[in-house]
Amino acid sequence: MSAERIRSSHQRRVLDWLLDGGGTVSVIAESLQLRMPHASLALRQLREREEVVRDDHGSIRGAIHRINAVGRRRIAGDAVARVRKFVKKIHPLADAVVLGRDGPNLILGYLKPPRSRLLSLPERGLSGETEQGYFSTGKKGGRYAIQRDEPIRWYSFPKLETSQAPNEATQGTLGNWSEEMDRIGIVHARLLDATREWSISPGTWYSEPASTPQLPESLTNGAFVIGTATGTDVSVSPQTGIHAHFTLPVNRTLIMNAFRRNAICFEEQRQHTAAGYLPVEALEPWIRSRHPRLSEQKLIAKISELSTALTSESSQAVSRTLHRELLSDFGKVEWTHGSAVSSINLSGVSSNGATALMEWFLNQSTEECIVEWPFEIPNYTLLLERLLTSGRCRLLITSAGEYYPLPSASTVLRSSNELMKASLYLGRGKRIPLTLPQSGERTFHVTHEVVPESADELTASWKDGELDASLFTLREPDVEKRKALWQALSAYPEGDETWANLNESTHPLASWIATPTSNRTSRWIRLRNKLPPGWADLLPIEDCETATLISAMPKASEQWSIAAIEKVRQRFTHNVDSIVRYEHLFQDEEVGQWMATSVLLAASQLPEEFHALIEQACGLWLDAPRQTAKVLQALFPLGDALPSHIEACLSKCKLAAPSHPRNSMLYVWGVLLKRMESNEPLSPEFLRQVMSILPHQWWRPWAGEWLQVQLSSASGRRWLVSVELPWPALLTRPPGERSGMPAWPVPYPNARTNVDELLNILLLEDGIGKPSLLDAYDMLANAERNEPVHYGRIHPLVGWLPRPVEMWPAMEIDVLQQGDREVGALLFARWFAAKLE
Repeated sequence: MSAERIRSSHQRRVLDWLLDGGGTVSVIAESLQLRMPHASLALRQLREREEVVRDDHGSIRGAIHRINAVGRRRIAGDAVARVRKFVKKIHPLADAVVLGRDGPNLILGYLKPPRSRLLSLPERGLSGETEQGYFSTGKKGGRYAIQRDEPIRWYSFPKLETSQAPNEATQGTLGNWSEEMDRIGIVHARLLDATREWSISPGTWYSEPASTPQLPESLTNGAFVIGTATGTDVSVSPQTGIHAHFTLPVNRTLIMNAFRRNAICFEEQRQHTAAGYLPVEALEPWIRSRHPRLSEQKLIAKISELSTALTSESSQAVSRTLHRELLSDFGKVEWTHGSAVSSINLSGVSSNGATALMEWFLNQSTEECIVEWPFEIPNYTLLLERLLTSGRCRLLITSAGEYYPLPSASTVLRSSNELMKASLYLGRGKRIPLTLPQSGERTFHVTHEVVPESADELTASWKDGELDASLFTLREPDVEKRKALWQALSAYPEGDETWANLNESTHPLASWIATPTSNRTSRWIRLRNKLPPGWADLLPIEDCETATLISAMPKASEQWSIAAIEKVRQRFTHNVDSIVRYEHLFQDEEVGQWMATSVLLAASQLPEEFHALIEQACGLWLDAPRQTAKVLQALFPLGDALPSHIEACLSKCKLAAPSHPRNSMLYVWGVLLKRMESNEPLSPEFLRQVMSILPHQWWRPWAGEWLQVQLSSASGRRWLVSVELPWPALLTRPPGERSGMPAWPVPYPNARTNVDELLNILLLEDGIGKPSLLDAYDMLANAERNEPVHYGRIHPLVGWLPRPVEMWPAMEIDVLQQGDREVGALLFARWFAAKLE
């Protein structure tokens, strides 16, 4: 390769300009500020040297000139000649040397590959050699240049023969290399800000600034970060009005997430619910475009009629023809007022529908927007230009077809199919590769009427990092409350404490939803009287004080309350003195019964000085029983003699039980206990009520007897097949097992039900309870007849229950997962107990 300087400055500048693409004579002359004759002469000379080619497919006037391989070699030779001229020896403290300057265009010689195409330059270079050796004055201040698309060419030093790039030994700055500095790379660059003079002249060595230089204000005065310059941590945030042409859907999502906060989002993505929501006001431009000759009066009437028909349930249906046209342009959607819409899904929307939505935004909305335009640009340039010049379009994203320039765009972003990568175009030869931001806000397609009714509904809807809004059931007619709720939902579950603080007084529920978990306890103290029932579930039980847990129980779901009561019981048990601290809660009308429930659950472990408090709690609990089964079991445990204060509680419970609803657990327990004590007969109807309402653990000592009673009547058989009960596990408990119900303990009987007593099971009609009953019959029949073990319906190993445990195969822990849990638990427990014996 010839390593000669290009003597003609015009030829050199033209060749250098053509490195970034082709151009006509007039464009080249204007860009380089050359007179037309000079530019034309330089191009003619370059064509004669076969370094530039001209597209001669049409007229010579206006023909495009392009550099070819010969011209690129001449540019490379010119750069090598500069190295030979300016570089006699390599500066040991330097990163690079300036080889040439022509206005904003630079030729730089790097000793190691730069970290990024965004090149960090100092304001001063390194000084020469002194008696004390090299010293640096080039570490203060700095600016940026952008590496042009021309690849870096590496040459050995000092021979200047073509070479490979040095291998990177470690990640980090240019100083983290282990190889000798024996080569130099030619980099063509352009100053990012050419309005400021760069005072370093060719032949000057420099090192990168120690501190990160400031980008030009035009790249930092925007409100939204579009990414960081690849290879650096320099954030780029240009002014809004950006045009991004992204072909990869993931990249479109990333850039939209960076801009979507408090903006209307027009985006194209798969629907998560049956139908999306669109602003009914968009029907006005849609109808006007379809009826351009209709009078204004008729247009207004037609628009009003259609809007009313689509938003009012009582209005007459839309005609079939018009409905078909709406489906064609907007897809299957629901219509609501524009003030309730924060995001619009363009999936399934035609270009006509999308145009109408854009017109609605431009003419009737005052919000800012981001737009993912799914159609090719050329047919809609006027509309998209209006969007960009409106001052309210933060970001316009296109993806269909090839990139098409929109002159009104403040900034241009383009990406290929590389994940999280894009390029920021700042003009000819100025392209900054970017790494897109990974995180951003979630949003929803609409701010519509349906919102979560409770915290339980909200947490159930959170799946795979998204909220499934189809599970929401509450309709919120107030538009402002609705928008606040959906804004809060966009921050769930991480939360947004700043937003929650700002909206605490005006929108307490939205503020509660948007509160981060770490701040929920303190906010609950302020908001608990303002929140509707069902929202305490968002409180983290482990982090809450006891008083907070008790105060939250009335506004929580049953599942959360059970967990909270258990936590309070544990705390009362481990620190009985804490009960005294919260005794005043007995007097609270809202939480008194919950406090009483917590005390009663811990009653068996409280010392004598709390006996009077337990009796007081029992009386209060009977006014509104909570956790009835657990409280009765805690107060009247099986097999233990009842102390006097518990006997007093039993008397209160037996006296109060008949006054409670007939279908309540307390009532049924009280009536059954009374009849057991007086040995009164139990009617089949009452037995069905007992078996339906009370836990089957309470009545399984009598299960065989009561089953025969129900099998003896048609009404009993109908009931049996209508309820699911684990009959095999109820009929085969080990004899003598501690059993019975609270305040009436009895051992499980020795006598086992005979299969002949269960013959009527074979007469049962189909129902959800029949498989369990058939298993009970078959297992007993096979065992009595010494036939092969029955393979069960509700559990594969149910047939072993009536047989001696010594005959059983191993019943390991996995038996619990193979079918009915009651049957599995009994199999494992009996087998494990036999092993201990």
